[in-house]
Amino acid sequence: MVATHEPTRTATEQRREAVTYTYTPRELNVLISREIAGRLCEIADTLTANADFLLANDDVPASIKRPRAGVYRDVALQLIKLAGNELHGAWAGEVQ
Repeated sequence: MVATHEPTRTATEQRREAVTYTYTPRELNVLISREIAGRLCEIADTLTANADFLLANDDVPASIKRPRAGVYRDVALQLIKLAGNELHGAWAGEVQ
């Protein structure tokens, strides 16, 4: 059994009470939607960077890299649109 101890405090430091946050369903929906939209944008940025890297790579034939880079950019654009719709829906109060 391992004994645990409270962190040491100075004589003037007072014990802090636990803080509990309460969110309304709308606030919680907005928080979650912001995280989802942020992640979708991060994935879109990664796909765009991959497309740029692929196009700059001279070892890959152009007949292969151009269509693939086009798909990467198309998917990135769709993810950005989806992120915008996610945020719009959250602010409009729509639960998805």
